[in-house]
Amino acid sequence: MAAVYNIICFNRKNFYKLKSYAFIFPSVFLLVAVISSFFSKNMDEGFNSIQLYLLPMLIGISILNSKIDRLLIIKVCQSFFLASVVSATILISYASYKIIGESDIQDIIFHGFTAFYDQHPVYYAVLLSLALFYASTSKSSQLNKYLKRVGAVILIIALILCASKIVLVVNAIAYLYLLGVEIKANRQNIIYLFGFIAVVTIIYHIPFVKERFVDGLKMEKTTLEFQPTNNFRDKKLFTYTEKQKISDLELRYILWHIGVYHLIEDGKLLTGYGQGDVQDYLDYYYYSYNLAPNWNEGRNIHNQYLHVWVTYGLLMFLLFIGYMIYSLRAAIISKDRLHLFFIGVLSIVFIFEVMLVRNLGINLFYFFNTLFLIKTIYFEDSHPRNQRHTQQPRGI
Repeated sequence: MAAVYNIICFNRKNFYKLKSYAFIFPSVFLLVAVISSFFSKNMDEGFNSIQLYLLPMLIGISILNSKIDRLLIIKVCQSFFLASVVSATILISYASYKIIGESDIQDIIFHGFTAFYDQHPVYYAVLLSLALFYASTSKSSQLNKYLKRVGAVILIIALILCASKIVLVVNAIAYLYLLGVEIKANRQNIIYLFGFIAVVTIIYHIPFVKERFVDGLKMEKTTLEFQPTNNFRDKKLFTYTEKQKISDLELRYILWHIGVYHLIEDGKLLTGYGQGDVQDYLDYYYYSYNLAPNWNEGRNIHNQYLHVWVTYGLLMFLLFIGYMIYSLRAAIISKDRLHLFFIGVLSIVFIFEVMLVRNLGINLFYFFNTLFLIKTIYFEDSHPRNQRHTQQPRGI
């Protein structure tokens, strides 16, 4: 309804924003998805997913037609922080209830922790990370400092229970960098570095967190030697025992190799397999290596960049990379720490997860990235040096 209203009542003064890559990319992505679905053998499957790719463009139109100013950005971020704290508190309370009921520890971590919301723990961990980073770096006086501290503790507990390896590592690196900046400004802040190292060490040695890192990052020599092939006599057929022992990292390594090798061998580098056919192709190859049935059928390639390539081809892959670089450049130029953290986290998470095929991933990524990008454009263009060339809205 909001998107329909903004389309009908789009303010002509905001037309200049439509030239931004923040709007152009989602629009091109939607067009490519429609064309890809049309030319897929399984057209029904392709068009069933179109609504997901319409969403980013509708989000963009709604944001583009809004009056963006610093107060609005602050209100959005504060509301997001408070909502994240409330949602995390509910999950932590539910996890505590299950533990009292003598549930197994696995029932309250990773997928078990976010199952109540039917959400993927990695996506939810990214959401919590953004809210936590905002609370950690925001200097706004509108948010009570005690509320921020209590909220931060709740978010950290929820992050630990999400137990996403990549998100925890990226958070550790980001806060280590922030501490380095603070220490450079004032050497007395080095005490915070020791405190941070102590906290990270404690978190790592929590049994289920350590188990996730140790088991999940295991990489055997036999996995590194895996080579995809079209010759059925030479194909590696994974045994039941081998499939049970495959770590998260090993599985991704295998899936990436299978996807890239067969994309090249099938002559689909330029066009991809198509929106409606990509999963059928992947499942077929999973079966051929005995990675399915009952194991990996229906599983995507677990790399957002490769997913775009194997689905839509080289051109869309390059456009997506360009969009990510454009977003990163905008964050650096505007010196927006929150945007830089957001795009940095997702750039790395995208190496291990395909987020932009589910509503939560799409909403999270495109809403905040479009908001950050339009904020940058809006504030830059409203600078006095630019007002001779562009008619700008008032109120900055």
